[in-house]
Parts: sequence; C-alpha cells; structure tokens
Amino acid sequence: MKRSIIIGCYVGTIAGIAGIMTVYLIGIFTALWFDQLTWISIGMAAIVANIAGALIYTKWFRSTNKPRIYYIILVMGITLLMTVNDVLNPPAMDFGIVAHPLHIVVALFSVWLVPKWLKPKKTALT
Repeated sequence: MKRSIIIGCYVGTIAGIAGIMTVYLIGIFTALWFDQLTWISIGMAAIVANIAGALIYTKWFRSTNKPRIYYIILVMGITLLMTVNDVLNPPAMDFGIVAHPLHIVVALFSVWLVPKWLKPKKTALT
C-alpha cells in the first residue's frame, strides 16, 4: 500500500506538471486564462487522482488477471465524465478548450505510468 501511494504521488506529480504545461501552452496560443486552472489546483487534482488510481490498480492486480485493461477503462471513463461535466456545466465561456486537453494529458500519463511502475517486483529464482 505504501508503494502504491508513493508511485501514485510520483505519477500525479509528473502528470500535474504535464497538465500545467499543457494549460500554459494553450493559454499562450489562445489567450484563454481561467482562475479555476491554477498550478495548485491542477497539481493537487492530478496527485490525488493518481494516488487513488494507484491504490485501485494495486487492488485489481491482486484480484484479477487483466488489471491494466480495467484500469484503462476506469481512467478513460472518469476522464469522459469530467469532460462531459465541463461541457454541461462550464465555469466560464470557452473553458473546455483548455480543460479537455488537460484531462486527456493527465489521463494518458496515468494509464501509461501507473501500470508500468506498479508491476510486481521480480524475484530471482535460485
């Protein structure tokens, strides 16, 4: 469990940094800046989401044969729900132009790194 939390924190930090860079790049090219998308809110959301995801993945790894597939389905489903929420209840005009790519970037880092780094440690056969 401790390993899952640490890896979730690492993946969340990397995904958060990538998300922040995405928001700033989109902001530079489109001049769209939103008070809701600060580096603290993006970073904390990415870290918390990836810690939860790492814990769920670890639990699935112990109880199912295809945890990676289930994790990808879970992450993409949650990403879709967050995107639909932004479409139906945007906090500001044109918010989705920035938020949708942010959701996708964080989700892609999560489905790539969480399963990769949470593989069980190989034991040497002697």
